[in-house]
Amino acid sequence: MVSTLLIVSGKYRLVAVDLDGTLLSSSHEIPAENHRALADCAAAGVAVAIVTGRRFPGVLPYLRALDLDAFVVANSGAIIKEGIDGPILRRRLLARGVAERVLHIADQSAMEAVLHDGPNAEGHLILRESARELPHLARYLSRATPPPSWTDVLRLERDPVQIGFANSVSGIRSFITVLTTELGARRDEVSLARTEYPVDNLALLDVLATEATKSAALWFLSERLGIKMSETLAIGDNWNDLDLLEHAGMGVVMQNATHELRGRGFQETGTNDEAGVAQAIRRHVL
Repeated sequence: MVSTLLIVSGKYRLVAVDLDGTLLSSSHEIPAENHRALADCAAAGVAVAIVTGRRFPGVLPYLRALDLDAFVVANSGAIIKEGIDGPILRRRLLARGVAERVLHIADQSAMEAVLHDGPNAEGHLILRESARELPHLARYLSRATPPPSWTDVLRLERDPVQIGFANSVSGIRSFITVLTTELGARRDEVSLARTEYPVDNLALLDVLATEATKSAALWFLSERLGIKMSETLAIGDNWNDLDLLEHAGMGVVMQNATHELRGRGFQETGTNDEAGVAQAIRRHVL
């Protein structure tokens, strides 16, 4: 039996990987090469974090498939969890007052909101009945686990995890302008995470607490692990990964990302269908 000696560059001790469009192929599976590369990271003592806009239940099947002691940053940084059965290490919920203001602005703009509830990573979604037939939301909700709850009126019983919106690319960009203007001084109480799929003319917007960002989550994990930010490597493909890529010691963008994002000077790797995550890890970490 021949054993393989893993040689770590020593420069990067924490690898943060986005899920959709990055770790997952276009068929929403983890390529075998990506699986092996992350397993090799763990075997070499390099910490792994899955950093995604998804809710924790939507990450769970992939965590089980990876079978790694990985950290999970869910809801774009609102919830940080240690593995499948580990504790929640940090949560940053959206203040109820500002959430109510966001819902009011959305009503004035004829935008249907998706309310994310469940501070313990339960991943509940609540929507109004009037949102059932909207095509952009239909795709967004098609793989929702657990399935959403429907109500006539959105009522906030506590601080939500986040408020989400789905629309066309131009529709979401216009709504961001309206939301930023109408929030006024309260704009500093929220962070906005935008995800775009130009080919499908679909965009998502997550309205979260100020510290609920992917970069803030990376800072938290690096401090917890005693790792310098210069020793972190992040891989992503969309606008909601931008702050993560900018703050990491090295930001690596997928070739399936938009030209606008790829033109920002990050290192590049292959597409998500070419196991670009594994390529980046082999090149820069192992």
